[in-house]
Amino acid sequence: MKSLYLLGIIFLLTSCTVKVTPIEYGTDSCDFCTMGIVDNKHASQIVTSKGKNYKFDAIECMISYVAENEKEQGPYSHILVADILNPGELVPAKDAAFIISKNIPSPMGAFLSATKSTNDADRLIKENTGNLYTYDQVVKQIKKH
Repeated sequence: MKSLYLLGIIFLLTSCTVKVTPIEYGTDSCDFCTMGIVDNKHASQIVTSKGKNYKFDAIECMISYVAENEKEQGPYSHILVADILNPGELVPAKDAAFIISKNIPSPMGAFLSATKSTNDADRLIKENTGNLYTYDQVVKQIKKH
């Protein structure tokens, strides 16, 4: 009986594990707009404190989803964005540098991209023009539109 009880405890602890599950490009759909996620340069993902993963085809979809659902979801354990210079690599949104450039299209038309460093973002802006934002600044910018 003790071993059954112990197995139950282990199951409960592991079933609520907060971890990021990989985005399956070409298979997964955006949890905001329902489009297929195919662009590994602009995808994003959030994971709730309860371990539920939400995947997005564009950073602007993730920002809109969070704005509409944060009160119901509670705090997020992970907010991740794709690094445009390292396709498929997700980086923490709070650490990323964001660019809005009319010369770098994104899936939903906000021209929003992210990189893992300000130096990378500055280089992209020199090559493509655009403006640099932090995560908090870009959230305010996207919410305006």
